[in-house]
Amino acid sequence: GQEQCFIKDKLKEITSSSDSEVVYFDGSDKNFSIGALLEACEGNSLFSQGSIVLVDQPFFLIRKSDEKQLQPLLDYISKPLYDTQLVFYTYLDNFSAKLKVYKAIAKNAQVITLNSLDYKNFNNYVRSRLNEEKVDISSDAAYQLNSICKRNATLLNQNIEILKLYPGKIDMKAVNKLCTASDENDSFELINALTAKDVSKAIYLERKMMTANDSILSVIGLLANQLRFLYQIAYLSSKGKNRKQILDETGVNEYRLNKAFESLR
Repeated sequence: GQEQCFIKDKLKEITSSSDSEVVYFDGSDKNFSIGALLEACEGNSLFSQGSIVLVDQPFFLIRKSDEKQLQPLLDYISKPLYDTQLVFYTYLDNFSAKLKVYKAIAKNAQVITLNSLDYKNFNNYVRSRLNEEKVDISSDAAYQLNSICKRNATLLNQNIEILKLYPGKIDMKAVNKLCTASDENDSFELINALTAKDVSKAIYLERKMMTANDSILSVIGLLANQLRFLYQIAYLSSKGKNRKQILDETGVNEYRLNKAFESLR
């Protein structure tokens, strides 16, 4: 699916439901191998009740791959170990149902799709999340928040984290000033991946942002804006300004400033 927060919730539900050892793989990483995956599936720890093996963005579910390389995985899928849970997932909703390995998995596994909610259900979700987080917000401000997020639950939860820091009742003016219509976390993370020369993570984030923004020019614009902001924060910090002074001078919200300092570190 494309709804990151729902997928994260589902993964949390799977991993917290038992005492199993959890093993994570990035299936888009050039160092990822089928052999290492199967070894994790078959090598349970003596101190756990089994294994949960999570694979994000497995290449063999996205594009056609060497069948000889995949045969051991196909053999395992037909006879999986009872005490191992093997989970493949993607935030980009880009698994191909035409692939042989996908068809084999679909016969032996549960396929869960976690996409955006429809208009009515998203309205209910907004209300429930605001109540859960005890956000004191006026009805017109809640409606405006709903409009900004456009049925994107991941973006809604990001904005709610920002609003929780606001003192007092939240009105329309506060929502328009504090809330963003784009997932800034991704652009911060992409900058971090680029500066760390983490190519596989950078490509993954770029594809994810392309899915949300439809245009590479939009993604470049987001990155340029984020880099300008980081330079501005670095400059003000070098002049001895503290966080409160920087908040007052830039007019940004505290959440975005914290993310900027994380990137600068």
